[in-house]
Amino acid sequence: MQRIAARELRTRALLAEADALILLVAGLAAAWLRFGSTGFEPELEQILRHPGFIIYAVVVQFGLATTFDLYRPSSWRTLDYLLARTAALAVAMALALVVGVYLVEPWRFGRGLLALTLALSIPTQAVVRAVWLRVASWPLARSAVVIGDGPIVGALRAELDARPSPPFRIDRHLPAPINGNGDPLADLDPTQTELIIVAQLGDGDPTIDRLAELNFKGTTVVDAAGAYAALTGRIPVRQVDSRWFIATGDFSSIASSPFHHLQRFLDLVAASVLLVLTAPVLVAAAVAVLLGDGPPVIYRQRRLGRYGEPFELLKLRTMKRGSDANGPTFAEANDDRVFGIGRLLRRWRIDELPQLVNILRGEMSLVGPRPERPDVAARFERKIPFYAFRYSVRPGLTGWAQVNLPYCSRTEDHQAKLEFDLYAVRHHGPAMYAIVLLRTLGAIVFRPGR
Repeated sequence: MQRIAARELRTRALLAEADALILLVAGLAAAWLRFGSTGFEPELEQILRHPGFIIYAVVVQFGLATTFDLYRPSSWRTLDYLLARTAALAVAMALALVVGVYLVEPWRFGRGLLALTLALSIPTQAVVRAVWLRVASWPLARSAVVIGDGPIVGALRAELDARPSPPFRIDRHLPAPINGNGDPLADLDPTQTELIIVAQLGDGDPTIDRLAELNFKGTTVVDAAGAYAALTGRIPVRQVDSRWFIATGDFSSIASSPFHHLQRFLDLVAASVLLVLTAPVLVAAAVAVLLGDGPPVIYRQRRLGRYGEPFELLKLRTMKRGSDANGPTFAEANDDRVFGIGRLLRRWRIDELPQLVNILRGEMSLVGPRPERPDVAARFERKIPFYAFRYSVRPGLTGWAQVNLPYCSRTEDHQAKLEFDLYAVRHHGPAMYAIVLLRTLGAIVFRPGR
């Protein structure tokens, strides 16, 4: 699905370039409005003497817009969704710029100039995205042909119908040959076909040879599971078999990839820095737990790490003592086992901060599938296909499933969570590591913990 992915990347790049341009133009307009024609040139000259500030502002803009999911039009379900995230961007952008100008003395431009720049740029960026949301529903030139049937075809159609800006549309649906009889490609014009999605073909079917030939001639041919994964960021575990994981060739080199070793270094550095920076919050939270419900402050629970090895996960205790006397169960909304201050700690995921120690020990990573309890994992391994594949990497403090899904409690939810986890394992690398970290803050703001 390289071409589908390339289209998504072009869209994100275009929006990022538009944001940078809007921000720079808004800065010039703000200087003109604030200082007039006589003071504009001196002020502009002063700003241009500090290109580091301009780069800092553009990088902050890109990072925060990524955090709040403003570069993926396919996720903008409604205008309200878009405006809520734009408002979060405005607040975070203001704080980040203020921090920057006060930490670096030469960047100490007027607060009024910064406020006016944001007042001009953020609404303009919101308008650009609102227009994008409106016009993106126009039919796309790119069409797809589906061969075969099955639940995966319905799932693909549902995803495409729900998106304001789908990367392709299904124009034709051809039946699969029965017992090798019939040619679904007989009346297909290869010059007019950009994408063929194969949902159902038997082993040894001669149609496979025809599809391979078309693929080499420039027509993109993919299996339906691969198309669904590229579209949704999750691997449909009930629509694939073990051969599919082998055929992709993406899962065999995780332990030997250069990033596998670099990730451990990044984890150590980031966890050490975060532990120092959040120490005051962690100490204050620990004292609040102690005063609110007494000892113990730290809750220890057995979880499964890489290759299924057990380890002791650390959290600030947020539930009343004895809450798991009958065995641990998943938290529910407004769970009455959670005591007063515990709700606040869970809301902002402060109770997860002790897991930075687990990262330093090498039991966890910053990014990876969330570790599960052995008894729960054993149950899911019986019910959900390929559940144990998630143990191929270290579990994480945050992960691809966490930034895409709310809290999970049902088996169906955990299947969806696994599908996201396996997609992240397949794309294990610096890009996935960075995008998950950036989007984690957005997930905390818009999907609080229970």
